[in-house]
Amino acid sequence: MSDLHGDLDALVTEVHRRVEQRALERVSMAERRAREVLERADEEAARTVAERARRSGSEVEVLRARGRARARMDAERASLRAREELLGRVWRAAERELAALAADPERYLAALRRLARLAAATLAATDVTLATDEAGRALLTPERLEAWGREDAVRYGLAGDPATPPGVEARAGRLACDATFATRLSEARTTLRETVARRLLGEEGDAP
Repeated sequence: MSDLHGDLDALVTEVHRRVEQRALERVSMAERRAREVLERADEEAARTVAERARRSGSEVEVLRARGRARARMDAERASLRAREELLGRVWRAAERELAALAADPERYLAALRRLARLAAATLAATDVTLATDEAGRALLTPERLEAWGREDAVRYGLAGDPATPPGVEARAGRLACDATFATRLSEARTTLRETVARRLLGEEGDAP
């Protein structure tokens, strides 16, 4: 994540790449554990069969099916725990990177520029009021907003409330766009959670 230059999308892409790489490693580990669990389940079922040899064939099959069902459930729970642990570690790293970005005026300004343009495009408006945190307000001077407006054909204004989290909240009349770091990261986390889940279940190939 060292080459972000304020590019929030690049940060999300890097986090995505890390999640996918680690997910593949976890898939292999989860598969090995699942095989071991299933093997143990078969062994346990075989012992039960031997002990209850006098039972009917249908009872034996029920015991075997129950053992394998328990084994699958254990394997699925292990994969879920591995996924949550993985996402937690990667996301804590992403949060630290965003905090560092917000503390770097040059990188933060570049991020605010991209988010302002994103918000204006999302709102499809030509008169947009931006709200940001105290550090962002210091960077968004009238001259800078005017220059951005000329580039985007949008009239940007700055709201008076400095209590906004890092990033941008934009309004155009009754319409609003939340492009704060916290919201963008939360949206990306939901997407990545689904991607990792599909990979762990073998529903996607290895192609990016």
